[in-house]
Amino acid sequence: MPSVFFETFGCQMNVADSDMLVHALLARGFYNTESCLDADLIVVNTCSVREHAETRAKMRIGQYARHKIKRKLNQQIWVIGCMAQRLGKALIEEIKGVDRVVGAKDIVSFVNDIDGVISLPKTQEHDRSPISAFVPIMRGCNNFCSYCIVPYVRGEEQSVGVGQIIKSVRDLVDGGAKEITFLGQNVNSYRDGAVDFPDLLEKVHALEGLKRIRFTTSHPKDCTRKLVRAVATLPKLCKHIHLPVQSGSTRILGRMNRKYTRETYLDLIENIKSEASGIDLTTDIMVGFPTETEEDFLQTLSLIDSVKFTTAFMFAYSKRDSTAAATMPDDVSPEMKKKRLVRLIEAQTAITKDRYGEVIGKEVSVLFTERQQGRDKMWMGQDNGCKRVLLTCEEDIAGTILNVRVGRSSGMTLIGERISS
Repeated sequence: MPSVFFETFGCQMNVADSDMLVHALLARGFYNTESCLDADLIVVNTCSVREHAETRAKMRIGQYARHKIKRKLNQQIWVIGCMAQRLGKALIEEIKGVDRVVGAKDIVSFVNDIDGVISLPKTQEHDRSPISAFVPIMRGCNNFCSYCIVPYVRGEEQSVGVGQIIKSVRDLVDGGAKEITFLGQNVNSYRDGAVDFPDLLEKVHALEGLKRIRFTTSHPKDCTRKLVRAVATLPKLCKHIHLPVQSGSTRILGRMNRKYTRETYLDLIENIKSEASGIDLTTDIMVGFPTETEEDFLQTLSLIDSVKFTTAFMFAYSKRDSTAAATMPDDVSPEMKKKRLVRLIEAQTAITKDRYGEVIGKEVSVLFTERQQGRDKMWMGQDNGCKRVLLTCEEDIAGTILNVRVGRSSGMTLIGERISS
């Protein structure tokens, strides 16, 4: 049996794409290995959203390729994903030892045609699902935010049919999944004929055996009142919305082509909080976008202070070729970007600590998925929002939803004790 080693960079969509390819390979006789050194096949799924992500991926691919060549291994190296889409077969010339490049736009068709790529016959379907599974419901993006390369490497928006999605979820639940997360570059712009995203959520909510539903990533311009009502009223839908704001400055948002203002974003947040009390709101925030001033940055700090996000993914702007922002002067120095990012992280970390602290002493419902690495008795799970929870328990509680009382918080993790259900 040949072995395969996977390394995935980037977003949940990349994770889902890797899972899809893993599933196809396992069904054809491969087995997963945790060692890249002697694997028969190495697959690196790459990200292009920032220059740093591409640099890390190239370094890792280069390490694998040099090891392969030095030891004269009969080993295949496949590079897939967004960087593979952007650079194409030039990667094979740039990094000797790479055997195949599959861009993000071609991954689905590549997996569907996998029998034409490998010679092993299909053996059996691996029908055991992860407890929490990703389900891509759309691919691509039509927004063309001025800093973002995703529309160029993933293509235009294409929604998966409702029937296919329901079948995928049904199969996952039959295989043991308790929770599914719908994925899309702009998941809430989903549409299949007359069925929009809230309609889809209602249809999937009716499936027996499914316990929880999540989704990411949402664009504020498509976060409708209908969607907010669905989050507020559908019991299986987790009370969490990831809503990237990127900047607190209306001027910068305009240059980013985000299609909303500071004021309309805050109005949306107010509506979400009033409809769905206690919801976890998370976000993405960028500092150092071209022409960002200290006043623009202070607007971002004041916005996070107003919203009180549970957590945030924060990063500094980096130029991506082919985007509209690449033609703008990158006039915020690297030193200033770093300083602003540190200030932003410090401010949001304090908010996150407070948000987690608010739950101490309260009861939360937690879906536990796996044991914490290195601690045999600590189980990891997530509450009905987005907060991570640890519980000491000797029995196997994978896939179980338990009521837990929060005893303390580390600032980024809740430590709970089991209580009777």
